[in-house]
Amino acid sequence: MKNLIKNTWFQVIFFGLLIGVIFILVDNKYNFFSTKTKEGIYKGPIEVDKDKTYFTQAKYSEFEYNFGVVKEGDTVGHVFKITNTGQEPLIIYKSKGSCECIGAFSSGKTIKPDSTADIEVFFKTKGRKGPQTRTVSIITNTEPSEAILTFKGEVK
Repeated sequence: MKNLIKNTWFQVIFFGLLIGVIFILVDNKYNFFSTKTKEGIYKGPIEVDKDKTYFTQAKYSEFEYNFGVVKEGDTVGHVFKITNTGQEPLIIYKSKGSCECIGAFSSGKTIKPDSTADIEVFFKTKGRKGPQTRTVSIITNTEPSEAILTFKGEVK
C-alpha cells in the first residue's frame, strides 16, 4: 500500500478526485456553474436583459427550397428573402450551415424596418450522392432568435 501511495499517477488521480468533490460541494451551495437563468434574460446568440434589448419581427419568403435533381459536383444556390416587419432594426447575428457543404451569405447585416434583404444559400454537392436535406440556421434579434432554412433535393 505504501508503494501505491508513493506513485505519482496515484497521487494525481487521488488529488484530482478530491478537488472535484470539493468543487461539487461548493457549487451546490453557491451555484457557480448553474445553467439556470433569471426570468427576463434573453438566451439568443448573446445573453442580455430583455428590457434593454430591441426585438423586432421578421418575415421570410420561404423556409424550404427543393432544388430537384442535380449532378454531383454542382453547386446549388437559392436566394431567400427576409423582411423586417417590426419597428426596430433587424440584425442578422450569424448564419450557420448544418455541415461544411452548405452556407449562407446575407446582403445586409442590419435591415431597416419595412426593408428586405437577401440571404443567399449555397450547397456544394461534391461527394454527396442520393437524397439530400440540409439546413441553415439564421440567428437574428427576433423572438425566437433562430430560423431554419431547409434545402432538399437529390444528387445523381
